[in-house]
Amino acid sequence: MSDLDPYEYLDEEPEEEATELHPGQSEVYSDLFIEQLMRFAVVVCSRGWGKSYLAAVAAVTAVFELLELDIKVPNKNVYIIAPTYDQVKDIYFPIIFYELGMENHVIKASKDTGRFLFPNNVELRLVSFEAVERLRGKGAYFVVGDEISSWKKGITPKEAWEGIIQPCIVTRWSEERRKKFGARSAGRALIISTPKGYNILYDMFHFQEKDSLWKSYHYDYHSSPFLDPAEIDRIRHTIDPIEFASEYLASFTESGNSVFYCFKRERNVDNTIADFHDTEDVHICIDFNVGLQCSSVFALRGKQMEFLDEFKGHPDTEQLAIAIATRYKGHKIYAYPDPSGKSRKTSAAVGRTDFSILESKGIRCLAHKKAPPIIDSVAAVNRMLYTAAGETHLRVHPRCEGTIKSLERTSWVDKNPDTAAIDKSAGEEHFSDGVRYGTEYLFPVLRGSKPVARGFAF
Repeated sequence: MSDLDPYEYLDEEPEEEATELHPGQSEVYSDLFIEQLMRFAVVVCSRGWGKSYLAAVAAVTAVFELLELDIKVPNKNVYIIAPTYDQVKDIYFPIIFYELGMENHVIKASKDTGRFLFPNNVELRLVSFEAVERLRGKGAYFVVGDEISSWKKGITPKEAWEGIIQPCIVTRWSEERRKKFGARSAGRALIISTPKGYNILYDMFHFQEKDSLWKSYHYDYHSSPFLDPAEIDRIRHTIDPIEFASEYLASFTESGNSVFYCFKRERNVDNTIADFHDTEDVHICIDFNVGLQCSSVFALRGKQMEFLDEFKGHPDTEQLAIAIATRYKGHKIYAYPDPSGKSRKTSAAVGRTDFSILESKGIRCLAHKKAPPIIDSVAAVNRMLYTAAGETHLRVHPRCEGTIKSLERTSWVDKNPDTAAIDKSAGEEHFSDGVRYGTEYLFPVLRGSKPVARGFAF
């Protein structure tokens, strides 16, 4: 093995001024490399916190760990992935090559290709998310996922992580292979980003709740020694509160993109909601869609909508109707479907509609003659979720994961509520579409063509 110490370079005296990790950066670095408390770190932080520098230091540390290994050990690769190639090379090449002194250790480096070649067949590569599929089938000892909330072009970030990046790590650098090759650690990753609403970063941030290999960190602008509080206070007066919350408070919840902006897990998700009693009526919101048939089941208790169950994945309305009637046999069942189902047939035989199929199984359908304006149904749901007086009339049991995610993640096209167009590109809207139909039918808000008001929720 090489006699290089992978941590020694941090203490070397550079020719000019030394750059040290600030307390937040040091916490993450120590947990990941010194204490090795986890293999996957998720850092959610504000602008100006020092994401790129920490990511570069982490990547270089991984390189030095690999330099300890025999030349014959395979897959000695470190990758830094950023949204675009211009970003990844313009930000990271100068930090790694000059500021961290890797010009003194590389055999060859190229900013144009984003490659750093080291002795012992060790390589550090700068990769754009646009080209992430080129990593398919390769091995990675360490990966940085930079600004994952801004990974846009090509496949989705979720597909990239689950189908390409994570397999690069766990299939080539498992704990067993670490022991075999004498490496300091099994494969690891650092996911570091400023949040932009509910997306894969939000999911990853919560992985620590069910997997001890993950650990998450949250740092707002107060944690950065690089930001002047007076400047931030000035910015506070020049941008809207939603953007400020995302960029400087590193907040997921106030993304400015959420249709159901009054939904908050802490007040709308409740595991104490009682199940249906034997004779209680069952109410179901349904979004017709072949192969999905997303349906949210609730109890109507006074003016409270309490969601207790959900259905998803039935191939057509016939199979959904059978499943509902079977599960809730002995109950009166009321459905609130998409009004277009009165005439539309979701993979049904000629002469049968979605409504007639449901009613043939004893499910009564309640719907307007035509769908209400989106802004009206959205306003109805938001009012049930939380009123200006601080009242909550819509709660969801944690078992209804699809309904919860849909209420959290349904977003406006181009982040613009004034268009009253819901973004359907990610397929997050199916459960919440059904909730809109049922809520607006039972508790309508007559708003005409006015845009959805934001007001108190922010």
